[in-house]
Amino acid sequence: MFGRRKKRDEPAATDAAESADQAEAAGVDAAGSDAAGSDAAGSDAAGSDAAGSDAAGSDAAEEPRAAAKSDRSDGPWDVSEVDLDAEDQRGRIDIGGLLVRGADGMQLQLQVEEESQQVAAALVVVDDSAVQLLAVAAPRSSGVWDETRAEMSRDARRRGATVEEAVGPFGPELRMLLPVQMPDGQQGVQPSRVVGVDGPRWLLRATFLGRATAEDPAFARLAEVVRDTVVVRGDAPMAPGDLLPLRLPEQVAEPSPTDETRPSLDDLDPGPTITELR
Repeated sequence: MFGRRKKRDEPAATDAAESADQAEAAGVDAAGSDAAGSDAAGSDAAGSDAAGSDAAGSDAAEEPRAAAKSDRSDGPWDVSEVDLDAEDQRGRIDIGGLLVRGADGMQLQLQVEEESQQVAAALVVVDDSAVQLLAVAAPRSSGVWDETRAEMSRDARRRGATVEEAVGPFGPELRMLLPVQMPDGQQGVQPSRVVGVDGPRWLLRATFLGRATAEDPAFARLAEVVRDTVVVRGDAPMAPGDLLPLRLPEQVAEPSPTDETRPSLDDLDPGPTITELR
């Protein structure tokens, strides 16, 4: 599904309702509390106020401490760390900046930013759960998830959300309940569980939706998708927070049924669809 964002710089909490709509259209139950999302297109993925404090009565700020990189011993991976020609590494869907491994019963949808028409994120849906994958450029010297997480938390609270910071299998994460108006006009809350993984010059943000926000087996299944994802940052100069470009898989644009080395979208049910969000 290609979802259209209204503005690239819209806050994360605003975009949560749009991502939930896409998850619901894909079969994720969003009736009051079972679906949620966050589709910030990367503007919140890098910037935040630098930490500072008064020193001995002075107004001078201390140098910000470099954020630690995430533990990626079990993935997700940088493309430089994976031999994509190895037998056990095949089966991933190439969407440009991300390589996502296909699985039985999985739907893969792409979300498009309205202003730039750039594919901003991928939504992986399995049963009544989904995870949105979004990757942005980051500095070489340090990670940005700590800053991004703090900014997302502040923005969500300003919009009336309940935000809890917890430690999960990927490290620090946000668990949010965002008040929204449901399609039937009733007021409800939409839960989301947002994790971030710092890699070499990139940040991968994964937002878990639907049952994956509350049920361990559903979360674990999609967590494996995240861990098995390969990020392709490229060597081109990019400002921190810039989206890593994604694209429609080649096998969709130019089907090649005889090429058995490429992962097939035939395994994805029902396959990419196009939807406009206004």
